[in-house]
Amino acid sequence: MRVEKCLWLVLAGLLFVFSSNVFANDDNVILHWSFDDQKEIKFEYGGEIPEASTKEEITGTDAQIHGLTKYAPGVKGSALRFDGFTSHVISIPQGSEEEGEDESGEEESEEDEEEEEEDEGPPLPRAITVEAWVALGAYPWNWAPILTIGEYKITGFYFGVGPRGRVGFHMSDATSVWHECNSKVDPKTHVGLEIQKWHHVVGTYDPEVGMATYVNGELEGTYNDFTFKYGIVYNKLNEGFIIGKNRNDLAPSEPIRDWATYPSPYTFDGIIDEIKVRKGALSAEEVKAIYNKTKPKSDPEFDSRRFPTVKPSGRFGANYTRLKFYPEWDALWPNGEFMDVVVQFDELPTKVMFWRGTRYSACLVSENGKWMADQSRETGNNWFLGQGRREDMPTGCIEHMSDTQCRSSRVSIIESNDARCVVNWRYLQMDVKFRQKDVPNGARFGEWGNELYYIYPDGVTVRKVLPGYGGWQETIFLNEPGTRPEDNVELEACTLVNMAGESKTYSWEHGYPVFDLNDPVIQMTHFKSEYKPYMIFREGSGFDVFNLEVRPDFSHFPWWNHWPVAQTYSDGRSANASDRAAHSSLSWGDPVGNAALYGMSNQSPESLVKLARSWNTPPKAKLSGSAYENKGYDYEQRAYVIHTNKQNKPLKIHFDASEKSPLYNLALVVNNWGSSDPQLKIDGEKVKRGKDFRFGHEYDVEGNSNLMVWIRVDADSKTKIVLTPKK
Repeated sequence: MRVEKCLWLVLAGLLFVFSSNVFANDDNVILHWSFDDQKEIKFEYGGEIPEASTKEEITGTDAQIHGLTKYAPGVKGSALRFDGFTSHVISIPQGSEEEGEDESGEEESEEDEEEEEEDEGPPLPRAITVEAWVALGAYPWNWAPILTIGEYKITGFYFGVGPRGRVGFHMSDATSVWHECNSKVDPKTHVGLEIQKWHHVVGTYDPEVGMATYVNGELEGTYNDFTFKYGIVYNKLNEGFIIGKNRNDLAPSEPIRDWATYPSPYTFDGIIDEIKVRKGALSAEEVKAIYNKTKPKSDPEFDSRRFPTVKPSGRFGANYTRLKFYPEWDALWPNGEFMDVVVQFDELPTKVMFWRGTRYSACLVSENGKWMADQSRETGNNWFLGQGRREDMPTGCIEHMSDTQCRSSRVSIIESNDARCVVNWRYLQMDVKFRQKDVPNGARFGEWGNELYYIYPDGVTVRKVLPGYGGWQETIFLNEPGTRPEDNVELEACTLVNMAGESKTYSWEHGYPVFDLNDPVIQMTHFKSEYKPYMIFREGSGFDVFNLEVRPDFSHFPWWNHWPVAQTYSDGRSANASDRAAHSSLSWGDPVGNAALYGMSNQSPESLVKLARSWNTPPKAKLSGSAYENKGYDYEQRAYVIHTNKQNKPLKIHFDASEKSPLYNLALVVNNWGSSDPQLKIDGEKVKRGKDFRFGHEYDVEGNSNLMVWIRVDADSKTKIVLTPKK
């Protein structure tokens, strides 16, 4: 006997039982997934995929649990926690009739089978109620089902939650119309269900009165725009009910570019409990009574979704680690305890984080956990589908943000010593379908970005971007789940400063500002923190306000959540709420050269002028004697580079410092210095190794020892530095 007929027979039998009032106390429940058979479902990468199931209690059949699903405390007993990425349940209730017999016990003929195939018949009553208890971890990327059967927008019914937290009961009645009855959204918050709270949700349908949705016992929506009273039409009954996942992938809602947004695999993100399907459409009074009868005794349990952090080490240096976000997201990533890189400082409460959640884009992190990021090299392709079908070629933004699984994006520590850290970030620029755009030479290697980060003890980072294609600077800050852009940045969001020390602060309170300061090279972003991120360009560079894609009803700033951490196929999605990790942009930079300075400071923006001058117009350096060769100042390292073939000789440097060319926190790279530790004198005064005088040895592939030196100094007049090898 076909599965569809089994399902029909068992439900018909159940309806007969209910009409006899045997289960009158169950309020005519014909299907019930309680998830009270709590068990451990453990999956470890590289191990066997666990087989797990949960009972549908009325028919007693097993429903198969798929993906990284876990049990959690429910409104009563246990519930299922859906991770938002993989979790779902497939349930095909089975009857007890023998194969080849109908419900009367008579053998089924081939003619009956053919008739059944032609008209499968309704597997559920004409009037129906579906209910559940749910708690959202985040709003779905688009509609996500609590319970559905049939084909979305074609047959069956769909009971789920939309991308703005609306509860919906949708159905097909064999007409060309897909009927939807949805709950309301709050006009102030633009969303419906509150996240991380229990909600009792109900959808009803009766051919005579139409559809209704309820939330926590209250009527939230009605619908009765039916031309006919056909009832719900079904097909594909052998595929059963699905809990938590769309049968076919949907594209994320609110796309910036429809043509660069694709159907994406995602699931319900949150906890589902006590799903019931009832015979008949409950009245408002009955729904209210059911809600009042079962009120949760405690709030749903959710782990914190704060951005990763680490306990301060109290030392300056770079370390590999595995940064943790929240368990469901962390579980997606294969094993490896050294996936991310963190640089910490011994005199600053800030960090530089290279995290796979940002595709390893370097982030400055303040003392209270505010994150400042930046763009990678970025190009684009097939804009507005002008070159052909989007399925046939890379389409949309070609950048690091699209590499959701870090397939090519890699980060590695090149140096980590007392004087500086050097971190390398290499990535393939790709579209959201992991496709690369070829370069003009036809080598088929695609567009790659490669960047070096020279990080010094004073918190100053030089970002050196190696030659490639596309721009690479966009001032981007991250919004942790639970925060809006306004929670992280002041409305007076940034200050620009030029080399003359002139400054101007710009506000987003009344819309986009216009940057009108002459020749700015410094930008400070006003985080709601003590330490605020800054950036310094070479002279001749420029800044422009990011003046696209803002929605004033939602935020003063652009606000998107397709990056970081997201796993959808979209290169742009507007955020509706603060439920997910998101980002915002303030400005575009047009940097001269291949490098810029980054850091965080608790001083005024104008105080950075000295640092900017020391980097843009460094003092000339003269060497005494012939033992050393001056290679000049390398702005891409923020260091003077010196070479010698005569080791164990004192290095004497005269700096012609001035107010316009100050000597500020000096970095030296002395190639082939040797293995001896240096001793330091500044203008004849000895300086002991410590906070103000740091050095480290780095050996190259040929075994040569290069000396890295960092000296705390602040001079605007002639200054003499002597480094003497220890005997």
